[in-house]
Formats: sequence, C-alpha cells, structure tokens
Amino acid sequence: MTTNVNSPQQSASGRRVIVVGGGSAGCVMASRLSEDPSIEVVLVEAGPDYEDIEDPAAANVRNAWLFGFTSHDWGYVSDDHIPESTNTPDFAIVEQGVLPVFAGKVTGGGSSVNATNALQPTKLDMDRWVGLGATDWTWDEVLPYLQKIENDPIGGERHGTEGLVPVHRWTADNGLRPFMQAFIDACAEKGHPVTADLNGDSQRGAGSVPLNQRDGVRQSSAVTYLKAARGRPNLTVLDDQQVDRVLFDGTRAIGIVLVSGEELFADEVVLSAGSIGSPAILMRSGVGPKHVLDDLGIDIVSELDGVGQKLGDHPLVYMTYEADADAMGELLPPLQTMLVFSSGGPGSDLEPDLHAIPFTLEPGSLIIAVGLVRPYSMGSVSIRSRDPLEKPQILLNLMHHPDDLKRLAAGVAHVREIVASPSLEKYVGAELWPGPDVVDRGDISRAVLEAKNTYVHMVSTCSMGDPGLPWAVVGQDGAVHGTQGLRVVDASIMPVIPSVPTNFTTMMIAERCAALMRR
Repeated sequence: MTTNVNSPQQSASGRRVIVVGGGSAGCVMASRLSEDPSIEVVLVEAGPDYEDIEDPAAANVRNAWLFGFTSHDWGYVSDDHIPESTNTPDFAIVEQGVLPVFAGKVTGGGSSVNATNALQPTKLDMDRWVGLGATDWTWDEVLPYLQKIENDPIGGERHGTEGLVPVHRWTADNGLRPFMQAFIDACAEKGHPVTADLNGDSQRGAGSVPLNQRDGVRQSSAVTYLKAARGRPNLTVLDDQQVDRVLFDGTRAIGIVLVSGEELFADEVVLSAGSIGSPAILMRSGVGPKHVLDDLGIDIVSELDGVGQKLGDHPLVYMTYEADADAMGELLPPLQTMLVFSSGGPGSDLEPDLHAIPFTLEPGSLIIAVGLVRPYSMGSVSIRSRDPLEKPQILLNLMHHPDDLKRLAAGVAHVREIVASPSLEKYVGAELWPGPDVVDRGDISRAVLEAKNTYVHMVSTCSMGDPGLPWAVVGQDGAVHGTQGLRVVDASIMPVIPSVPTNFTTMMIAERCAALMRR
C-alpha cells in the first residue's frame, strides 16, 4: 500500500476505492479494479479470509460436495409464516416454522458455501431486465462478460475458455454415476429433451449440471478472482471487519465506518455486501425509505423508497425417498444432474420455470429439490435499529403469490411421475415426503406450504432503475441515486430475479461494473 487506509487524503496512486463485502461480486470487483495500478483497492470482508484454501478451518469452504449449513454463515432467518405440520422433510429444516436464510460470511460469500451451480442467465432473463428499463443490459451486452468469467472446455461461440472460473460437467465417460444417468433417462421417458449443455441456446431439458468445481474443490470468487489479485501492491484485504455505514460529506461518500468505530476513507465506495447486507448498510447510512430512517432517528442523505424492497428469491421444497443403498452405490459426488422444465408439462411451449435436482447425502436416502425459478412473489429487508450487530428483518414472502404455489405444486406432481419411470425402479423406494397419502393438488399445495424453503438466491433489494421510479435505487452503472462516489454492485441491483442460481449472474454484474469504473 502506498498510503494508510485510515488517511482522509487521496491515495498517492490517484484513486482509492473501498469495496465492502468480499463475496461473489466483491472479489470480482477487487480483482478487476486492482488490475489498474492507478487504483488503490481496499476489500473489506466481515468473515475470515483463507489465503490458503488447504487451511483446516476452511474445510467447509473447500469441499464442493458440502453445501447448505456451514460454519461460515450470518445466521439469518426469514419472518415467513410457515404453517404447523408434522409432515416436513428432514433436510434443511432445523425447527418447524423457522426458515433459515443462508448467507456466506467468508471471502467468496455465497460462492464459498453454495452447491457450485454454474448456470448462466438466459436471453429471456436479460430481456426482462431491458423491459424494466435496464436497456444497457441486453443479452448481446452481457454475454462477453459471462464468457470472461468461465473456463469451460465445452467451448463454442457461447462459452469462454480462458476465464478464471473453471466449469466442469460430469459425463458418461467422466464419472457420471449410474443413478444420475438413470435420472436423465427417466426424464427422457417422460418426454423431456436431453441436453449436453444446460448453458446452451435452449437451456431446457435434462442433463449434467455445469459446476464451478475442480477435483471436489469449490472454485469460489475467492479461490479464483481474489487469488489472481493477491500480491498486488495496490490491493489490501481486511477480513473479520464488519461495516456499520457509509461516511458522507453532504451527499458524497468519502469512506466507511466499521463496527469498531474506525473510519476508512476513499474516493469511492462500492457496496458488494449482498441483497441483505447492502440495503442494511444503506439504511444505516441515511439512504432509504423516509419512514424507516425517521423512525430510527437517522439523518436522510438520499430518500429512496426502494431500498430493501422488491426482494426476489426462488422457493423450493425437498422431496425425499427411500433408496436402495446397494443399487445406488457411491454417494459422491452428491449432485451431478438436473432437469429444467415447465410447470405446463414436458409438451408445453411455456417458458421453463422449474428445476428438479436429485442429490444423495446419506445411504438409503434420495432427495430431489424442486425449485420455482420464475416466482412472482416479492419480499423485503429492513433494519430493526441503528445497531449494525442486530440482524435485519427479512421477509422472503415465499409463495405469497398464489400462482407460485400452484406451479411449484405442479412441479412436485410431475417429479413423482419421473421417479415412477422404469429407469429409476431399481434405485428408488417409498416416498417419504410429501408421502403416499398426499395425493390431490390441494393436499400437495398444503404440504408445499408447510415445507417451503429457499434456493437462497436473494436479489433486487437495491434495484437498478431510472431516478424517480418508486423502486429504483441505483442507475445502470450501480451508482446510488442522490449520492456521489457510492455504488452498489451485487445481486441486489438485479431488476428481477433470473431463472437460474444467481452466482454467475452476480459475477457478470461485477465484471461489467468494474469495466465501467475503469473506463
């Protein structure tokens, strides 16, 4: 470092940028911005930073085959109402009625604790963004940045082969387990297409999941992007440092205040703290809905009603079955294949809105996650007090829209048909959840409500949009309306949730916004 990060003076190199949050977006931002030696970058992460991924303390982060509950989590829960029931699946349910909201508290963020699903957004996803006013985010504009992320040996015009993140698919001649091949065969028997590339032009059907993992090691943004930047003299990583708020001079961001009270100064501040963290920091900083700030006695810097609103997430449930342990054989890797399909059925021309993902964690057991990836329901995030250590109020509001429940219940019913296919007969036994007594759509819908869970893909709480729109928080470059020197660059600025797990879309946003900042 050429200057002290506590100094209010401008960096001797010309420009100092603080990036708050070292997750999927933050590590990309820090890496790309620090490629320019004239930009001094300070990356601030609330969790630990494992420079050596072989550190025993990083076991959960390193292991790509372990996902969900980890030792690096913020411990959030949602206020969603979940009806009382004795018929809930064991997986991912800690306590009936409590909905955990996983969020990685470690460099790499969600990309350090997720299932390494490397699905890209679809062209239709980007068309929706454009339709909501994000006219600079067309498919043709974002594709080069998606390609810049990946090192995908499948190649072709659609894929990058020289990016920092390796993409892997299990195939019949490269470790695809017989059960997983049988799942693909069963989907085909029910009329679904089989595809070699779920990131291809159609992105519909059954096939191997593209995964950002290598030899069982999770290839997070920390293991890839941040690792590539380590050692640069213009990059400093501060871990185990939680941020309270942004420091302003009038409406210009001049730095941040840590929970410890320490002030760090910069020419620009980028919030990459995620769809829960970024709106919470904004509100504590005086940027947000007037009624929230007034109630908590926070001076208003920029009145933006959209901060914390319009939260989108993918709801899902975990269907569970007995499985023949001998037929199933080796349980690892636990996740290799998936089905992308429409709630209208395999013969429908409707856009795909469902995922079915089989995985194996214990002998004698099979789990098939069924997720709705085109939800209409929206939730919210808000702070409860000015105390940065008090967890924010989260309402995912899963399946609040009745059509979401209807379509997810249809997905459960169709997965039952797939499981009954001849190809899976020798592997799968009795259904444990929802169970054989849950038959008609009304009963299925009730079971889904009682066992609803989250794919953990929160977005849109700081949505991009034109100034003056009631839900708009940032412009198309991530700049926060009504402020100077402050941006939000993470999943929270997506105008609407894409129909895929959000990690690669989030990294694409960071790639593009970093390029805009360097111009």
